[in-house]
Amino acid sequence: MQNHEAIKILVTNQKGGVGKSTIAANLAAYLAMQQGIEVSLIDFDRQASSSRWTKKAPDVGIRVHCAEINYENSGIALLSSRAAVRKYSAGVQVSISDLTWHPTLSDEFMLDFDIVIVPSSSAKFEMASTEIFILEYAQKRMARLAANKQFILVAPSKVVPGYASLGSFTNLEFLMNCYITPPIHQTPDLDAYVYEDFLCVCSDQKVAENFSNFGKFLAKKIEERRTIKKTLSLSGTSLNREIVKKVSVLDDYRVRARELGIYGGYAAKPATDAPQETPPESTPGVVKGGRFIPAFLRRSE
Repeated sequence: MQNHEAIKILVTNQKGGVGKSTIAANLAAYLAMQQGIEVSLIDFDRQASSSRWTKKAPDVGIRVHCAEINYENSGIALLSSRAAVRKYSAGVQVSISDLTWHPTLSDEFMLDFDIVIVPSSSAKFEMASTEIFILEYAQKRMARLAANKQFILVAPSKVVPGYASLGSFTNLEFLMNCYITPPIHQTPDLDAYVYEDFLCVCSDQKVAENFSNFGKFLAKKIEERRTIKKTLSLSGTSLNREIVKKVSVLDDYRVRARELGIYGGYAAKPATDAPQETPPESTPGVVKGGRFIPAFLRRSE
């Protein structure tokens, strides 16, 4: 293996049950088997689903680690999580961290990764929650995101075959280096594969092809990221002005969400270190009564 720093991938969402562990375990297997990449899987979740799957399935050379984050306070959580990623990313080409996002954990940790994958189902409320999660992160860390050119990938997960990602997650379209991955379909009889085999080589050809398409997309992004890292300059002054102008949609998002009573907790909290609001004319989307309304939250006339 060439002596270079690992490409670090984080698979996360603040919500459980969106397929994070399935994606983390099977992406690690795809990269190891189909791309010949040396991979480590770092399982931060207490259920340890991804690590158990990877350990009990046939050994394909993945280095599997379970890690704990001390959530006593934000500082300790950040230190313990960073220490685990640093330790378990050594000596491999790619490390994949599986983590359910916790509000105690500073999003400074998210900046440590080259690629952040955020799985989401196609349910409208879950799509909205995913958009808010990403937009809040971008709002607070816009300068660093512009400097390090981190990839943020939204992965439509557990969707029905025939699902088209075109036109989904439209409130993220202006974010630089944010992409929608090929969809990962709902797998029939998923339990038949858990601990037994990996999706990219399973007996169901449609399932295998579907996950392999996702894996190929990620493999390409890994190579793109490796190329970008060679040219990065953290002292650069470039800034994604579109983020500065448009992340104010969050404020309107929250107002509309509160009216409908569909969000609460972490996703509904306003950022404390958000930039100054921009004039209303720079806010994208449909305006009704002076308020931005995302397409899928608008009541039909």
